[in-house]
Amino acid sequence: MMIGRQIRVVAAAGAVALLAGCGFKGAYSLPLPGGAATGKTYTVTAYFKDVQDLTPQAAVRVNDVAVGDVSSISIDTTKGDPHRNMAKVKLRVRQSVKLPRNAVATLEQTTLLGEKFVALAPPPLPTAPQGQLLDGDTVASSSELPSVEEVFGLLSQVLNGGDLGDLQTISVEVSKALAGRETAVRGALTQLNTFVGGLNSQKRQIVRALDELDRFTSALAKQDNTIGTALNQLGPGLKVLADERAQFTQLLSDLSRFGTVATHVINASKSQTITGLRDLRPILHHLAAAGTNLPHALEILLTYPFPRDSSQASPGDYTNFEFTLNLAPLLCAVFQGQTPAQLAAQLGPFESSLVGLLTGGEEGCQKAGTVTSPVTTPHQQGATTGGSSSGSSTPSPAASPLARLLNGLLGGGNQ
Repeated sequence: MMIGRQIRVVAAAGAVALLAGCGFKGAYSLPLPGGAATGKTYTVTAYFKDVQDLTPQAAVRVNDVAVGDVSSISIDTTKGDPHRNMAKVKLRVRQSVKLPRNAVATLEQTTLLGEKFVALAPPPLPTAPQGQLLDGDTVASSSELPSVEEVFGLLSQVLNGGDLGDLQTISVEVSKALAGRETAVRGALTQLNTFVGGLNSQKRQIVRALDELDRFTSALAKQDNTIGTALNQLGPGLKVLADERAQFTQLLSDLSRFGTVATHVINASKSQTITGLRDLRPILHHLAAAGTNLPHALEILLTYPFPRDSSQASPGDYTNFEFTLNLAPLLCAVFQGQTPAQLAAQLGPFESSLVGLLTGGEEGCQKAGTVTSPVTTPHQQGATTGGSSSGSSTPSPAASPLARLLNGLLGGGNQ
């Protein structure tokens, strides 16, 4: 028996020496079960300020689905590295899992006292996913997970020095205030529920009204200077109105008297007005009967003396028409009392022949109604008939060619 005990002691000592020679560092040196990184994987690195009790072989999850595990946890001691003295966590992820290059790693836990794990997810909005996460990449990380000690510490503060005692007092006082008023309170709550429901049903209209109010206030803000100027000038304008109050009052009084007089005039001329309107009725009736004839007749005024559709008779940019001009009265009045010899001496043989041709000679002038005297009044005719020397049938030397021209145009003289 003694020999067996010695053998067990020696074996135990040898095992201890063997473990010490292999660098045994406690339970963390032993291989741990678990892990979900099976098959082909790729490795990424995340840095945390505090990993709490996260252990190797802990799960790596995407949308609460295990897609890998934590391969190692160490302290980054690289000088000049921005992650120096932070926990360096290497994550193995299945190759079938595709994540953006700007994915985020977060330290999570299943329950308050449950295991820790690392969650990978795309970047939060509004950041857009970019690229693809590859082997050797570094992902951004965040860790705001409270520890169990912090949770129980806060709970201890609430239970010992918090306001939980006041909650009982509040509950008791509320019960006393509502005692006997349950029906009224229930009715008030029902009406409040109806009111809130009505507001909810009118949510779009309310939002639209607020948007319109926002645009209205924006427009007012843009016209700030104009509104300020108007308000500044409104005071002097009101002062002018106040100073002219007596004249405005007098104006209104005169207007009242004018209304009274106008009413009296209208009442007095009522029958005459009605009679005039009745007399006007036949005229309006005939105008209405004229219909469209009157407007068509008025259209001729624009083209008089040519017809309204005279432009249609023109084949191009010209119009042919014929007119007759009788110059005999005019020429007879101008050259009255002159013989052909005198005309030839004054105008020339050709021009005198042309005048004789146009007037038809002395007989043509007599037929046209011209007289020997350009200015002859009825009184002179009577004097000539009576044989008095005050009238004469010969042209007056003092009569001007203009007077003779007018006499010929107007058709005056003896017959």
